[in-house]
This record gives sequence, structure tokens and C-alpha cells, in this order.
Amino acid sequence: MSDAAARLGVSHVKIRRFIRDGILPPEQVMRCAPYQIRPSDLENERIKAELARKSPCRTEDDNQESLFSVHLKRGA
Repeated sequence: MSDAAARLGVSHVKIRRFIRDGILPPEQVMRCAPYQIRPSDLENERIKAELARKSPCRTEDDNQESLFSVHLKRGA
């Protein structure tokens, strides 16, 4: 799972979501064993579409103000 996350440039949480949502088919050789993910499954069109989809928490709007733009004085 860690290798799959690194290869796609995402967190292991994202890989778990792909598995949970049925987008990424994992294999387990036995119960409680680590998941095995085939590299070919990472090339799946559904995976590519999910990776291309923007998260609602991310924006590329240059006009959006940062929540952290106000600098507080030390000791205030």
C-alpha cells in the first residue's frame, strides 16, 4: 500500500479510500495479511480520473485571501 501511494504521489489514506470505494482492487493472500496491489491496477482509468479530480478543499484561485494573511504581533 505504501509503494502504491508513493507511486501515485498520494497518501496511504487515499489508497485506502480507493480500496473502500471499489476503485482499486486489493488482494490478500490470507486474512489479516497486508494488501497487495498490482502495479497494472494503478494505471486503471478510474484511478487516473480520481487523481485528476480536484478536491473541494483545494483551489487555484489567485484572488482568494489566505486565512493566515493577518500577522499577529508577538505578545498580543
